[in-house]
Amino acid sequence: MKYKVSLTIMSLLTVISISAFLSVKSLIKAVENDDANHSQITLINDFGLNTLLYKRLNSYVEDDQRWQNIAKTLAKIDGEVAFKLAKYYKNKQGENNFNIELWLSQAIRLGHQQARIDLAKIYVDKKKLFDAKKLLLPITSNGAALKILLEIIISIGEKQEIARYIKQLQAISTDEQSEEQSEELQDFSKKLTRYNVLNTPSIPSPVNCLAMIAPFATNLSDLAHFEQLISSSTLATLAPYLCFSPVQYVSKITLACRQNDNEAIRCDESIWQNKKLAPNNRFIAVLVEKGGANVNSGILYIDSNDNAEVFYHELAHLLGFIDEYALPKNHSRCLAIQKSMFSHNIAILPRFYQGSQESVRAEILNELPWAKYISSKTALVIHTAKGWKLGTMSEEVDTVGAFIAESCNEIDFVAIKPLNQRTTMRYYQAGFPALYLKLLAENPEKFLMPHYLYNVSSALNAKK
Repeated sequence: MKYKVSLTIMSLLTVISISAFLSVKSLIKAVENDDANHSQITLINDFGLNTLLYKRLNSYVEDDQRWQNIAKTLAKIDGEVAFKLAKYYKNKQGENNFNIELWLSQAIRLGHQQARIDLAKIYVDKKKLFDAKKLLLPITSNGAALKILLEIIISIGEKQEIARYIKQLQAISTDEQSEEQSEELQDFSKKLTRYNVLNTPSIPSPVNCLAMIAPFATNLSDLAHFEQLISSSTLATLAPYLCFSPVQYVSKITLACRQNDNEAIRCDESIWQNKKLAPNNRFIAVLVEKGGANVNSGILYIDSNDNAEVFYHELAHLLGFIDEYALPKNHSRCLAIQKSMFSHNIAILPRFYQGSQESVRAEILNELPWAKYISSKTALVIHTAKGWKLGTMSEEVDTVGAFIAESCNEIDFVAIKPLNQRTTMRYYQAGFPALYLKLLAENPEKFLMPHYLYNVSSALNAKK
């Protein structure tokens, strides 16, 4: 009798064990197939079956849908798995994928530090700087996080915070960083010093040109971009006339620029009276994130999307070359006939002249900086019922004359240029003619823009 009872109990235990095994197997299967409901997942957690899920996870490759389904379940409690999921989606589907941010955020909720850094980088790329900053502030003891945080604060322009976190960067123990991280932080510190981020006094650079330019930008990537522009071979022909001090940082907040993205860049130019610029700087060049490139007297502006050709065009303005495309109607040069020569390449003269052809020609030549290069055989005017109409009609590219330019076009006067061809002053990609370089070489200071202190004075007067 006892034997039969024992046998019955053993049979029941076997059935229960088999039933339990089948139940566990079905739960794991449900997770793998993404069919597990909340109750089933709760059962897995309550009975400590996650170890089985980890084993199954490690038995599959990441591209297997079963791996992804198990990972999504474990990621609810494991920050490292959530981080692996984010990395999987990044490798598989690129940067702009919702799942990357979703699983990085989940990993952060579970205390994953690297996830904070990776999500901050995504936010920086999307220009969500304050969101990125918020992610990094709790982990500033991490060298990589502190580096990104400093780049963000430098870009935002918060001076006091820049100084505070630079001190923290200097205090980070190299013993706590890997050799690679340590070298990266040292290079970063050198970069901050090179770009004068903490506004140490400027050391005068040797002047081997007509006018020295002090270049500034508002974040580290733009500072590097500006260095590349300055060193571009495209600028070689201007080297005898313009040279550059080392590129320096200026806070976006200090600059106080106020234009829309598609408008000419305009900033508070009174700020430069308090900057410790070396006295041999005549001009200032500022690179900001967005805005239309232009020159305002002694200060040049470009944005981060501008290339060496655009920069060359703007530098040519500093040397006295005027745009050959249509200027705004209210442009100071388009309001009246010139009283005297003001540019190497553009003159604003009457549309019609009266008198003999010889006297008219002499009058026109007297107003042109390029007069001596005009052949006596090249006509400058044609006869009409209204008198002598200004304009050379030659189709030849190399002919120097008085060709109509688009710069200004009014009823009584018109803009003229020396050549009937596209130049850098009309199209950025076009070349700078040899004639223009000759004119510059002969009279390099004649039409040079005023010193940047002229801008400072004008800005201060405007504030008064």
